[in-house]
Amino acid sequence: MTQDACALLDSDHQKVERLFAEYQAAGNDQSRKSKLAQVICMELTVHTTIEDEIFYPAFRKASGEDNLVDEAEEEHEEARDLISQIEDADQMDPLMAELQKAIEHHVQEERKEMFPKALKTKGLDLMALAAQLESRKTELMAGYQPA
Repeated sequence: MTQDACALLDSDHQKVERLFAEYQAAGNDQSRKSKLAQVICMELTVHTTIEDEIFYPAFRKASGEDNLVDEAEEEHEEARDLISQIEDADQMDPLMAELQKAIEHHVQEERKEMFPKALKTKGLDLMALAAQLESRKTELMAGYQPA
């Protein structure tokens, strides 16, 4: 693996951005939108889990950036809440739009603030973290059945 933890996490962000674009492009195809919503929710659930379990604690410990991590964790909580609503919703579109907006905001903060700081933080082994993230992600993905 040649990606560091920030690159690995951002490749997840890019994947979800593409999935949201596909969701928007699906128009009135409710079956397609439903499948995409399931994939988006699964991807985000796995992504937030690996960040919460592995990346954020390591970043917090090495950098002392409590406020940045606290805010990111709150945003994950908001995303999880929206995901649980989407899973039970008859009308997904407004919730998906809200989720997309929340995720875009969160991703921008990570890209502009957290990742640049992580890259400069002494004592934060981003390559070792990437290996841990990848391993945990594989484990979590195995728990999901393809839709």
